[in-house]
Amino acid sequence: MSERKQKKDGTLRRGWRAMSLAVALALSPIAASAERVVVAMNPPTVETNLFWMSGPGEPLPWMQSLVGNDPVSGVYDDSGLAKSWSSNADMTEWTFFLHENAQFHNGWGPVTAQDVVHSYNLHTAADATYGGKALILAKEVVALDDHTVVFRFDSPHSNYAFYHAGRYEMLIYSKAQFEAEGIAGYERMPAGSAPYQFVERRPGEGVVLAAVPNHWQGLQPDFDELEMRWAREPAVKLAMLLAGEADIVQLPRDIQKDALARGMKIVSSQNAAMQSMMILNGQYLKAGDEALGTAGVPWSDIRVREAMNRAINRDEMIDVLYDGRADKLVRWGADPRHEGWRPDMAERFDAMYGYDPARAKALLAEAGYPGKFASPVIPIVLTELGGNPEFGTMAEMVQAYFESVGLQTKMVEMDWASLGALGRAKTALVVNPMRNAPV
Repeated sequence: MSERKQKKDGTLRRGWRAMSLAVALALSPIAASAERVVVAMNPPTVETNLFWMSGPGEPLPWMQSLVGNDPVSGVYDDSGLAKSWSSNADMTEWTFFLHENAQFHNGWGPVTAQDVVHSYNLHTAADATYGGKALILAKEVVALDDHTVVFRFDSPHSNYAFYHAGRYEMLIYSKAQFEAEGIAGYERMPAGSAPYQFVERRPGEGVVLAAVPNHWQGLQPDFDELEMRWAREPAVKLAMLLAGEADIVQLPRDIQKDALARGMKIVSSQNAAMQSMMILNGQYLKAGDEALGTAGVPWSDIRVREAMNRAINRDEMIDVLYDGRADKLVRWGADPRHEGWRPDMAERFDAMYGYDPARAKALLAEAGYPGKFASPVIPIVLTELGGNPEFGTMAEMVQAYFESVGLQTKMVEMDWASLGALGRAKTALVVNPMRNAPV
């Protein structure tokens, strides 16, 4: 059950200067204008400068990962800290070659392989709480020289470049700053390496960034200063935009018309696409697993899973949630632009999982639902996540579709950090909204 957002994003602005999504900061080779831009956005799940302690791994725009992404095509490129990378034949070893001229902010020196090893150790420590920890775990990480670092594994890791690119699962921190100031230094004034640098964090209010003069990549940000100001309620963001207190906001589609009527404009995201979906969670568990309990979950039965899929009117959801600006994603993570894409997946999708309420009801009857299930009620998570204002409405629509074919449901309010904790503990026996990195 998934959709893929197309390039158009629900970001609105005042004035004429274009900018991409708040966390994908606009860069250009032209001179910056002397202005401060305020972006009103949802507060992060955890307010911290320590990426590995941020729950879902909230982006920190002053930091960089190893691998870059072209903002339009999504192709991995050298705009991160690595100029190139390669794997051995069986993908049990990945080597990254760093830009020799990469520099940390505030005089903390060059970015080296030792900084990468140091950052890996921070991100994989026992107390790290962010969601991507398991994705980057290696058997060992070794600095071969100042600009070469190798990650070694016991088994093939074909997607390891992706974890350092589209997903940004490890950001690179200065080892020199840590040795001089400890974690307190990161919390006070973290040295990143991106074209914007950290200025200050105002707990409960937001974060201020400034353009880096003479950045090592030769990139000049469009704005001298950028403030990310926290605002949770869409109505508050709209009011800030209309009052001139914010230049860019993210609004759900249902109130975009109010801003458009006042002369605001929609700015397209530079990202190629973002995957949005509802996950039938807990499928990593097998019968007998303690976390699954004796009752299990209804969707462990393949007939119930198919019924849940056939209850969903994806075309209607795309119209309501994204104003028609999205495509169906027939499988999480699969896209025609990817290697290994199989056109037959798309060709077979409607026949196997397409919208068919009558078939859904027949499948539930065949499965003996609800009578043969000890716990027939399906918990649907109601949550929010910055950049995805549609999640609440998405969950409500799915609940209505499920109940229309006879599935029993209950809505469970949960913040993103708690949902992530359930996932790490492998106890997420819920149906929940999810997004994935741009395809």
